[in-house]
Amino acid sequence: MILGRFHTTWLLLPIILLLISCAAQEQRISSDDSPAADSQDLSCSYFYFLWGTHAEYEQRFDEAVDAYEKALVCDPSALYIRHKLPLLHLKKGDTSRAIELLEDNIQGDPQDTASRKLLAGLLAQQKELEQASEQYEEILSYDPHNERVLLRLGVLLEQSGKPKKARRTLKRLVALNPQNYFGYLALARMSDSPAEAREYYLQALKLNWSTELAYEVAQFHIEQESYNQAIALLREILDQDDSAEQARLLIVQSLLGSDREDEAIVELSLIPRYRNSPVQLSLALGKLYVRLDNYDQAIAHLNAVLKTHNDSSARYLLGVLYSEQNRLAESLEVLEGIEADQVEFEDAVSLRSRILHQQEKAAQALEMLNEYISLPSTRRPLFYVMAASLYRDSEQMELASALLASGYANYPDNERLLFEYGLQLERTDRLDEAIGVMEQLLIINPDHAEALNFVGYSWADTDRYLDRALVYIQRAMELKPGNGYIQDSLGWVHFKLGNLDRARDELLAALKLLPDDPYLHDHLGDVYQALGQRSKAIKAYKEALNYFDDQEKKAEVQKKIDALRQN
Repeated sequence: MILGRFHTTWLLLPIILLLISCAAQEQRISSDDSPAADSQDLSCSYFYFLWGTHAEYEQRFDEAVDAYEKALVCDPSALYIRHKLPLLHLKKGDTSRAIELLEDNIQGDPQDTASRKLLAGLLAQQKELEQASEQYEEILSYDPHNERVLLRLGVLLEQSGKPKKARRTLKRLVALNPQNYFGYLALARMSDSPAEAREYYLQALKLNWSTELAYEVAQFHIEQESYNQAIALLREILDQDDSAEQARLLIVQSLLGSDREDEAIVELSLIPRYRNSPVQLSLALGKLYVRLDNYDQAIAHLNAVLKTHNDSSARYLLGVLYSEQNRLAESLEVLEGIEADQVEFEDAVSLRSRILHQQEKAAQALEMLNEYISLPSTRRPLFYVMAASLYRDSEQMELASALLASGYANYPDNERLLFEYGLQLERTDRLDEAIGVMEQLLIINPDHAEALNFVGYSWADTDRYLDRALVYIQRAMELKPGNGYIQDSLGWVHFKLGNLDRARDELLAALKLLPDDPYLHDHLGDVYQALGQRSKAIKAYKEALNYFDDQEKKAEVQKKIDALRQN
C-alpha cells in the first residue's frame, strides 16, 4: 500500500508542477489579455487543453469553452482547438456563436476546409442553402477534386431548386471518379430522364450491388411500367434469399401490372402464409391492385373475400376504396360491419365520422361518437378528440372542453388526448391550466416536441421563466428541426430575452418555412421595432395585416403601424 501511494505521488509530480506553472500563466492572462500574436506557451496551452477535455467529457460545456479559450490565448496557433470550439457551442445549443467562430477561422485561413464544411452544414440546417452552396464552391475553388464536397454540393443544389446545376456537379464527380457509387446513385434519384436514371441505377448496381438498392431499382422499374426488368432484378434477390417475401410480392405486383394474373396467383401461393389460405391470397391480390391504382379489380377481390368471410381488414380496405371513389353510402355500409373487438374498429369509426362530416351530417357523426364514448367496450381516446373537433366546428366550445375533460379523466396518460385538451384550455383563455396539462404530458413523454414548444412559447409570451422557456424550445427544435412554428417560438423567446439580432435571424429563417404565417410577420415587426428599424417594422406589420383573418388581430397590428407612423 505504501509503495502504491508513493507510485501515485511520483506520477502526480509532473502534473503538480504543470499546475503551478499554468497557475502563474493564468495570472499573466488575467493581467494582460492581449499577448503578442506570435507568443506561445505550450505547457500552459496543454494544461488548459486537458482541463477543457475533461470538462467536455463531464458535459460541463461552459467550463470547457472557457478552458479552450484560455488555451488559445496561450497558443493562438492551436488549430485543433479552433476547430473544437464551434462544436462545443453547438453542444450548448448556441448555433449563432458556432457560426461566428467558423467565420473567424475562415477569415484567418480561407483554405480551412474543415471549418467551411461545418459552416456549410449549419447554414443548410438553417435553410440558408445559397450560402451553404457558396462555402462548398469556395472549397472547390482551391480543391477541385474533393469528391465529398462535390457530392454534398450536388445534393444541396438539388434541394435548392437548381436541378440542372446539381446534375452538372454530380456528372463532374463521376467523370473525376467513375467508381464513385454515391455519385451515380444521387444522379439516378434526381434525373429528369427515366432512361438516364435507369443507366445511373445500373452503374450503381455494378459498383455496389445490395439488396436495398436492388429493391429501390426494382421499384423504379415498376413505376416506369418496365415490369420484366423489375421481375429480373427481384429474381436476383430471391436467388440470394428464397424467403424474401417483399421480393416475391413485388414480382406479383409486376405480374398483375402486366395483366398476368394467373402467374401472379401461382407466385403468391409460393409464400407460405398464402399457400393454404384463399382468403389471405384474395386479400393480398386486392392490396396489390390498390398499389397499381386498379381500384375496380381490388374491389372485386375484396368483395369476393367478404362473401365467405367477415374479414375486418378486407372490410376496412373496401371502405377506404369506396370512399376514394366517392361512393360514400357504400363505404359507410361496409364500415359499419367492423366490430369493436376488431383491430380496424377505431380507424373505421374515424373514417365514418369524416365521411359524415363530408356529407354535412356533423350531428349524426356526433351522435355516433357520443354513443361509442358512453360505453366502456366501444370507448376510445381518439373519439373524444374527434367529437371535440366537431363541437368546435359548430362553435360549441363549452361542450368541447367538457368532453375533453371527461376524456382526460378516463385516459390521463394518453398523449394525444392530453395535448388536445391542453390546446382547448388555451383556446378558452385558461392558459395556466393548459400549461399544467402540457407539463403532465411532458412527464409522460419528455420528448414531446409540440408540448415543449407550447410550454416554452407560453412562458415566453407571458414573460415567465425565460431561461427555462429557451431550454424547452431548443429541445423541441432538436427533436423537430425545420419546423417553422418551433423556430418562430425560438425567435420569440430570444426577443423576450433581449437577444434581438438572434431573434431576427430565427424569425427570418422561420419565414422561409412559413411565409404566409401572420404571427411570424407580427413577431418580426416587433423585433424590427425594438431594433429601431422603423421602415422594416412597418413592412413586416403590413404583411401580418395581409395574412390575418381575425379582425381583432388586424386592429392590434394596425395600431402598431399607426404608432410607428406618428413617431
